[in-house]
Amino acid sequence: MEENKEILLLLKSLKYQKESLHAQMKLGIIDSSGAGQELEMISKKERVLRKQMVLTNHVTADGTPRSISHHEPTPNNPKEYYSTKMPDGRKVKATTYDGLIDKLFTYYADGISDFSVKSIFTAALYEKEVTENPKENTIERNKYDFGRFISDSLASKDIRTISEIELKKYIQEWVNTVHPKQKVFLSFKGILNLIFGYAYSHKIIAENPVDFIKNKPYMKSCDTKRAKPEDKILSPEEIESLRAEVRKRMTMKKYGSYYINGYAMLFAIETGVRVGELCALKWEDITANSIHIHSQQLNKSVKGGKEYYLVPYTKNEKGESEDGRDFPLTKKIKELLLELKSKQDALGIRSEFIFCHEDGEWIKTDAYITFLRRLCQSKNFNVTNNHALRMSLNSNVLLPLGISAADRAAMLGHSIETNLKYYSFAQKDYLDNVRALLDSATEDESAPTKSEQGTLGNPSKVIKFPKKESPERLISQVF
Repeated sequence: MEENKEILLLLKSLKYQKESLHAQMKLGIIDSSGAGQELEMISKKERVLRKQMVLTNHVTADGTPRSISHHEPTPNNPKEYYSTKMPDGRKVKATTYDGLIDKLFTYYADGISDFSVKSIFTAALYEKEVTENPKENTIERNKYDFGRFISDSLASKDIRTISEIELKKYIQEWVNTVHPKQKVFLSFKGILNLIFGYAYSHKIIAENPVDFIKNKPYMKSCDTKRAKPEDKILSPEEIESLRAEVRKRMTMKKYGSYYINGYAMLFAIETGVRVGELCALKWEDITANSIHIHSQQLNKSVKGGKEYYLVPYTKNEKGESEDGRDFPLTKKIKELLLELKSKQDALGIRSEFIFCHEDGEWIKTDAYITFLRRLCQSKNFNVTNNHALRMSLNSNVLLPLGISAADRAAMLGHSIETNLKYYSFAQKDYLDNVRALLDSATEDESAPTKSEQGTLGNPSKVIKFPKKESPERLISQVF
């Protein structure tokens, strides 16, 4: 069990701390009175960890804790002792409860501990989870990053044997092979910091080699090229082909007219919402003139699968609700929602969530992501994710309409800098569009300007909406 390894690594680190304190006392660096309290605290931690491991493992096949009996002295049996039955059926006794725990600990700990990079990472992640109050998706992201950055060979190495030079060589070979984006390289460095920082702080290694590794030499091998439109966004024609494919599927028996992931995609195309926000949207979030986006669906790993849950903040709010953002309710979006609500009413579907299955259960992020990826792959598109729909809305629709960077950022839920740096691409067919506009301007000096005319692929007219002032909910007004 991974938890066993984590506990054993923690116990090893406590052991080294005690050895270090004893060594300092022997050399006269500290006196016994100064170290006594700290040694007692370490001993208490050790007892807690040993007991935790025993109680976790000393269970029956169905997970029920095995009973520990206390025998008090009697005339026929004057000895006091504690006893329990082991998994193999034999009885184990000890004169004290702590003594019995020690025997059980020795039994369950035998042969488990190791100092591999993978085991150290597991222990570091466990400590982070129980001491730093991280988000569940942060822990999942760390696990994912470890898998893609750390080779099996490095993961199996004893961390105590890895030198600074060996680690630098591994980093150099990795960046020269992968040529990652600088952001990805920093994530890679973060995983190394987590692993070796834990090992150093718990006295498993004498010094942290990552502290001596500078980023600059490796940044030279990172990919710093600006992403091309075809690598990030979909063209208006590609977007239209997705719409057409979903509408076609709605007429097919295989998919059915209540093609909920298809409806979710059509909505995402018009609004640029993130996947988690899409799944969390409720009918009460639709107002007379706008869509209130203020929550998201997250998930965490649990025994036997994943658990999905709602949080009252969006990604950019970073765990602190700021009441989200509002997106204008256009005629096109309103018609789409009316169509979906009509189908739900006809099928007798009752749910607070807009995008739900026929039993009323909200759709899950993983299922929607898989649906969209397969749909895009069937069209042989280079990009297959929902993020591309956000970027496409910004670059193909909002930019050509002349909507300011500040308004675009507000509608999509990020900073102006993020919008300009990562979301604002020229359209895939911008050369043809610009050529036509320039030719038109040459032929007729009175031709409308780009800001007046717009670029090919613009959406239907956007309904302007006032700032939030508790408007009457659209659901009660229309649905």
